[in-house]
Order: sequence, then structure tokens, then C-alpha cells
Amino acid sequence: MRHPLFTYTAVLLSCGLWISTPAFGDDLDKDRWDAIAESEGPSHSKDVTANTSDIGWHARENSAQNEDAHNEDAGDPHQGQHTWYTPPPEIQMTHDGQLPPVMMGGIFVPSMTGGVSEPKFQVQDSNGKLVKESYTGSIAYVPPGDYSVMVGTLVADERPEFEVHVVEGSTTLIPVEWSGLVVRVVNDRGTTIRGNYEIVSLPERNYIGLGSGALINEGERLSTWLLWPGKYMIISAGEGYQARKNFITVTLNPGELSRVTLVLDEDTGNILGGGEIDTISVEDEKRWWWAGVLIGGSVRFNRVDDVVGKATGQVLDLSAFLESYFTLGLHKHFLYTRLNAEIGGMIRFENRPFLTTVDTLKLEMLYTYRVIDWFGPFARFSFESNMAPVYQELKNPHTVYKFNKNGEVISEKTKQMDIKLSPSFSPIRLNAGIGGRFDLAFGAWFKMSSRIGVAYRNLIIRDLYIVDSDADAVITLVPVDNTSQFGIEGALTVDLTPIQWFTLKVDASLLEPFNDWYNPIIDLDVDAAIRLSSIASLSYTLRLNYDISLIDKVQIDQYIQLRFSYKIY
Repeated sequence: MRHPLFTYTAVLLSCGLWISTPAFGDDLDKDRWDAIAESEGPSHSKDVTANTSDIGWHARENSAQNEDAHNEDAGDPHQGQHTWYTPPPEIQMTHDGQLPPVMMGGIFVPSMTGGVSEPKFQVQDSNGKLVKESYTGSIAYVPPGDYSVMVGTLVADERPEFEVHVVEGSTTLIPVEWSGLVVRVVNDRGTTIRGNYEIVSLPERNYIGLGSGALINEGERLSTWLLWPGKYMIISAGEGYQARKNFITVTLNPGELSRVTLVLDEDTGNILGGGEIDTISVEDEKRWWWAGVLIGGSVRFNRVDDVVGKATGQVLDLSAFLESYFTLGLHKHFLYTRLNAEIGGMIRFENRPFLTTVDTLKLEMLYTYRVIDWFGPFARFSFESNMAPVYQELKNPHTVYKFNKNGEVISEKTKQMDIKLSPSFSPIRLNAGIGGRFDLAFGAWFKMSSRIGVAYRNLIIRDLYIVDSDADAVITLVPVDNTSQFGIEGALTVDLTPIQWFTLKVDASLLEPFNDWYNPIIDLDVDAAIRLSSIASLSYTLRLNYDISLIDKVQIDQYIQLRFSYKIY
């Protein structure tokens, strides 16, 4: 009978794989904003309609409108395009591949970072009825007439609103008077993470919204905030709007894109540092590859002689890590390679082995091609193993029997205080797969990615043993064989932040071997966290694995953790 976990996980994966996707034939509209550059702070957000009704503009006659649309400064009045990821507005318009419908006019809202990364804009008629909703960077075609265009990030149920008049056969170009903000969240090693943060306007301290980072190494994209020019405060999620710590400030200039790097403590969510240090020069914009290497470690020696309450002896604690990456981004092609090596443990000098507390050697490679912003084929490969032999320490002397594949005893050792379970580089896990990847996001509170394809998994084992029984001071060790599977793979990753103090991440994958349909390989990781206060958090972690080739049991590892932290200085 098929294991019930297969049924549950298959349903979960199918829900994620059959997702609704945005219609990229839809386009966005924009209108001219005037006199914002001289304003101090984002005070416009208090009365968006009142402000924008004065600065909105109407399209002129066809010839004048077309001339304005091709004017070099029409879409970029503040000359801030050099800070964008995208080309100038007039070039963006020429890249729109739609055929203009008959008896229709167009509205074009320039994009700073690519339409799918930015909030959709909406077009409403004079009665307030929604006519069009689309992404920036493309032309929205509507019947001739008067319209209201809402652009930017929704704040307190309001967003900048502009009045436009659409003429048949012409395209209305809306100048970029707003500001863009991209926040890249990293840990103290510089690796991108999905850490959460909040944005508050200054000096009013009005709440703007909750944001999160992205795993760039997995091909995820950062979301772009489109806000009124002014000064803002980025705070740790749950810190409070009157924060006196765990915050940084950023000033947004009209027509420009600001790039902020935010360094977070992964355990506490506290802000360790940050600022506008992600500025890209003209030369950097032309680069199509990036690379980096990070190394570190620690050594501690401890000797104890006749100290009450401590065991006499000598202990050497060692830890070291190396993390490197190589990224290639060329047009719609994306290649990411990451090598992570980390090892740590202790050595006792009483003829005891090196006991590892962490031992990881992992190489990951991912290639994706974006057919459209939310879908594309992918190919992946990974290598994972251990660098040091694995030992298990025993509290009392044991007799250890070791068996071979045929059930024959091949060794017997008595009075053992530790047992060797595997040598270095055993097991070696090789994984590869190809298929299609789908991405879906609704602001910062919901992100989902799913993939489906074929995958190959190979487990290369050399002298690896597991404990078969442990009773009456006797331990029996049995070997594990090499295994390999080839089949259909499905995976689903969901990041949910419905409220600012709660986060949930679910990562599920299933490999259905072609030669053993009734024994799928299932992996499920669940992480849930609740921020109780600025100094306390409660988290729950579940790790579930079902792989009959290793053991005919569901391997479950779960724990609940209540963490307290307070930064004194």
C-alpha cells in the first residue's frame, strides 16, 4: 500500500503546481506629477487625491502628445534613470511587443526594476470602475476618454492617483516622479536571506508596510517599493514605530531608485547594520557576472586540572567555514553556483576521536531561463557530503558487533567508549534535475515557488553503518548500501507572513521513482515563528523524511524553541 505521506504530499504539491498566473499581456498607465522634488518628506501620502488632482495632466492633441512621448525627458524629468535596472522610458516603450488595438489609446508607466517586481497599477474610469490592472513597463490599451491612474505601493488603502485623457491611436507617457526602493536582506556573512523588516515614514512615523528579502541564490527576485519621495525608517519586524534601536534611515529622491542592504541576525531578527551600500555604477550595470569568497573560523584550547565541578583534561575546539559563489546573469539567462564548506567540533586528548558538531560540504548549481517573468525552465545539480569521519560517543563501555550485507559478523570489539559510523566523504549525495519553475508573489506577505520535472538522485556509500540495536551494553551495526533513483520530481516552497509578528515557511519535495512507484522519497520542512516581543520569539521546526532505501521508517526531527535576547549596547 502506498504510504499515506505520499498522498498528503502529492496533494500539497499539486496545489502549488497548478497556480494561477498573471496575464502579462496586460499593461500599465502613468501620468505627469509636478512640483514634488521640492517637497520635504512623504507628506503627500496624507491626502493623495487632493494633491494629485492638482498635478495631474491631460493629453494634448495627437501630434503634441506623440512629440512629448518621444521627448528624452518626458518619462524621466529628474534624470534618475542611471539608478534604474531598466533602460530609459522611450526605449522601454519600443520594447513593448503588443499590436495596438483598433480604436484604442495607450497609457505607459515606466518601470525602474522590471514590471513583475513592482506593484501593479490600476486604471479606473470616471465612475471609479476598474478598467485595467497591469505591470509597469508595458502599454495598457483602453478606449479613448478620461481615466484615473493609481501607481505605486498601496499605503493605508491609498496610492498616488493621476488624471489622464487618452486619445485614440496615441500613447500617454507618465513621467516618473515617484521613488523606488529595493531592500536586499543578508546575514552577517553576506548571504541573502528571507528576513522580514518594516518601513515607516518620517517624520510622521506612518506605517508603510512589511517587507522581506529573497533567496537570490535560488533565483528569487526582490520586490520593489514605489513610494513618495522623502525620508523613511526601516526597522526590525515587530520593533514598533517609535523604535530607538534596530533601525536605519533612507532618503528617497524623486525619479531615482535607491538600493539598500540590510544586515539581519537570523536568530533574533535584529538589525546589525545597513544602508545605501548597494549602489551600482555604470560599469557595474554592464557586468554580467559576479563572484565572492568568504572564509572564517575559530580555535579554542581548554585545559582543566583539579577544578571543582569540571572534568580534568584537555579539549581543543575547532571550527572553520568557507563560502563562495559565482553568479552569471545575461539577458534572460541566470546561473548560480555556490560552494559551502563548514566544519566544527572538539578533540579530547585522552585518545578520543574528533567529534563533529557541524560538518557540511555542499556544492549547488542552478540554471534558469526566464521565458516570462513568472515561468521558465531550470536545471540543477548538487553535491553534498561530510569532510570528517563520523563518531558516536558512548556514556558507558559497550561491546560492538559489526555485520556485513549478508548478516555475518565481521568484527567484535569490547569496552568501546565510541563507535565509528562512517569515514570521510561518506555518504556522497548527488542530485540533478530539469523541469519548469513557477513563481507567484502577493507583496511581502505571500510568496510561492513550485517546480516540476524529472530528477536523478544517487547515494554513494562507503563503510557507512547505522545502529541496529542498543541494549544491555551491546551495540550492533549494520551497513547501508548504495542507492539511486530516477523519476518525476515535484517541489513547493511557500513563505507566508500574514501579520507582522508571524512567519511560516513550508518546503516540500517529492521524488517518485519510475521503478518503484509505491515508495516515493518525501522531504518536508516546516518553520513557524512568532515574535512575542522585541526580546522574545517562539519558533517551531519540523523536519520529515521518508526514504525506504535508507530506513523503512518516517524520520522525524522537530523542536520548539523559546528564545530571549536583549542588546545591551
